[in-house]
Amino acid sequence: INPIDLVVKFGADALRMALVYGVAPGSKIPLSEDKVRGMRNFANKIWNVARFVSSLDQHKIEPLDEHTMNGDDTWITDELDKLIKTVDSALEKYRFNQAAEEIYEFTWHKLADIYIERVKDRKEEASPTLRHVLITCLKLLHPFMPFVTEAVWGEMKYEGQLITAAWPEASPQSA
Repeated sequence: INPIDLVVKFGADALRMALVYGVAPGSKIPLSEDKVRGMRNFANKIWNVARFVSSLDQHKIEPLDEHTMNGDDTWITDELDKLIKTVDSALEKYRFNQAAEEIYEFTWHKLADIYIERVKDRKEEASPTLRHVLITCLKLLHPFMPFVTEAVWGEMKYEGQLITAAWPEASPQSA
C-alpha cells in the first residue's frame, strides 16, 4: 500500500488515525484502504457534529452551569471526564492506540449517536454542554488528527489556534 496514494484519496489525518487505531504497541500495523476510509468517515462525523453545534449560532464559549443541566447533560459531561482521564493515562503510558480508540468511541457513539440524538429537541438549552464537549473532543483528538481538528476549530471561530489551546482537565468533582 502506498501511503501517499491513501493521503491523496482520504487525507493525511485519516491515514494518521488508521496507523494508530487498533494497533497494539510493538505489533505490526494492519493497514488497508477500508481502514483509512473508515477514518475518513470519522473525520466527516466530526465535521457533522461541528455543523450541528454551529447551527446554534453561538460562537462564544459559555461556562457550564450545573444548575441548568439535565440528566443527559450530566451524563455526557461525566463520560467526558472519564474520557479525559483515560486518554491522559494512555498517553502517559505511550498507549497511543488506546487513546485514539477511546476518543473515537466517545465521539462517534456517545456524543454523536446518543447525546446529540437526545438533545435535538432542546438544542438551545443544551448549547453550552454541546460546545464544551465538542471543544474538549477537538483538543483530545488534535494530536491524532491535527488538520481536521484545526480546521473545525477555525470554522467554529474560536479564538487563537487549537494547537495553543490548553489541554483539557477533568472536572474536580469527578475525581
